[in-house]
Amino acid sequence: MNTKYIRYPLGFIMLAMILASFYFSGIALFLVSVFFIIITMIEYRNMLKNKNIIPHAFLPEIIGILCAYVFIFSNNINLHAFITPIMLAGVVFSFILTVIKNQKPYLMSSLTTISAIMLIICGLYIIKLTYFFEAKSADYLILIYFLAILCADFAASIIGKKFPFVHFAPEISPEKTLTGSLAHLITCCLICLLSIKLIHFSPLKSLGLGVVVSLFAQFGDLTISTFKRELEIKHSGSLFLNYGGLLDRMDSFLFSAPAAYYFLFLTTLI
Repeated sequence: MNTKYIRYPLGFIMLAMILASFYFSGIALFLVSVFFIIITMIEYRNMLKNKNIIPHAFLPEIIGILCAYVFIFSNNINLHAFITPIMLAGVVFSFILTVIKNQKPYLMSSLTTISAIMLIICGLYIIKLTYFFEAKSADYLILIYFLAILCADFAASIIGKKFPFVHFAPEISPEKTLTGSLAHLITCCLICLLSIKLIHFSPLKSLGLGVVVSLFAQFGDLTISTFKRELEIKHSGSLFLNYGGLLDRMDSFLFSAPAAYYFLFLTTLI
């Protein structure tokens, strides 16, 4: 296998791990979430070492684990209102700790900690996608969501390289092309449309979900690439050896998960 495509099998391995946790129990899902939070924060802090910026230890992890607990074990959706004060507490404590510890650079120490909290919360929205369904329908939605992004990423990589046309972000990611981006969008929409019978969406709603997921997945990919370029690093970590870290594999899911959730939420109001 060409080593440049190894990231796609790794993505499917992650998909299998996450889906298995959804099927087994809330405890399994919680443990997988904690694992992802811890590994992500290890990579996040290592990425910032080059710039001598150290986010506060443990604060993002504590906030993230508390939010994961609420998302997974709270059956009452109204209790999720507590997520906002938990996040605000994290923001406040990030500034308090900066002052107490006299941690320089002051502003960057606080802001990178807040960014870490938001990064975790965005990732946890994958769990919230299950709130619109029960039993197997929820599992189907998670499966479709992951497959759409992974297959779209693969299609974008193949078609973008074979038919390069308009490199729209050469300084951030030289391989990003307009043809690749369109291939990503079309593939994502096709998978959502082909899955109508599993999740019982209308064609229009399925198409809308595909568009939202694709656009925000690509934006998440570009955002993490921008950070890595600014920090002068190639990969977020080495969890997958020479093929990068967890953040490298999860970048497409960070923004697309909350975007998909709020798309589904808003369409239920119509």
